[in-house]
Amino acid sequence: MKKFLMLVVLMAVCYTTAQAQRYYIPKYKRERIVSEADMHKQDRKWTLTVGASYDLTLGMQNRINYKDLNDVVRYDQETDLHGVTVDMGLGYKIGSHITTGISAGFNYANGLRSMPIHGTFRYYYGPAVAARRHRWFSVAEVGPQLYFKGDYKRIGASGLVGGGIRVLILKSMRLDLQAGYRFTIVRPTINQTGSYYLPDESVDYKQFLHGIMVGVNLTLF
Repeated sequence: MKKFLMLVVLMAVCYTTAQAQRYYIPKYKRERIVSEADMHKQDRKWTLTVGASYDLTLGMQNRINYKDLNDVVRYDQETDLHGVTVDMGLGYKIGSHITTGISAGFNYANGLRSMPIHGTFRYYYGPAVAARRHRWFSVAEVGPQLYFKGDYKRIGASGLVGGGIRVLILKSMRLDLQAGYRFTIVRPTINQTGSYYLPDESVDYKQFLHGIMVGVNLTLF
């Protein structure tokens, strides 16, 4: 009788183990694969990011248009080669490939302090859910740039075109590494210390800065 009872218990344990392997282990594996491969977190439509970048300025061109004289003067000028930007952005996901939004931050370049306010566009390539933990993307940004001090008018403009790679570093944390070409337009005020007075509206003075940007954005949610 004891041997029969032991045999029944052993059969019950084997059956329970087989059922557990059948129903729970495959389910666990499926959830793990989806979690590791979810590069876009499509269930969250809004994103909040913080970022920082380093700018290597390659050059600056000056353009002075004397409207009353119908004359344009152009010349190059040396610049401070270094610049840094920190910003925060709010984005909205359109499908599993596109994220649009707005960002604002603080920029220091060429001895100037400013606040860029950009409209942003990102296109992510490849499937949003895949076995690999990275995804390539293209990025474009453009908008006004507000200057705090200095011999410049308060409003300029800046923009960026480039690309990068998104890396999944935690279950809900994504890191975007990017690089690209950044351009900046500033408008110096006119120096009126010379012998002749020129009305502001008769002179269109712009400086064009361009260079390479490398940066990182961390998606908070």
